[in-house]
Amino acid sequence: MSSAAIALMVISLVVLWGGLAASIVVIVRRPDRTDWPDGWEQHEDGAGDRPDEPVEHDT
Repeated sequence: MSSAAIALMVISLVVLWGGLAASIVVIVRRPDRTDWPDGWEQHEDGAGDRPDEPVEHDT
């Protein structure tokens, strides 16, 4: 392999594994969302306050 190919491989591996490491750090630091918007109640099954009604989004 040429030196350019090895350098590109090393850069690619650093980006790939660095992204994985950064993702793991973020998940470990904030594992679950705790700041729910007003009017939202989180149930044990993860469903919303009224699952039978359609979701309304501000547009």
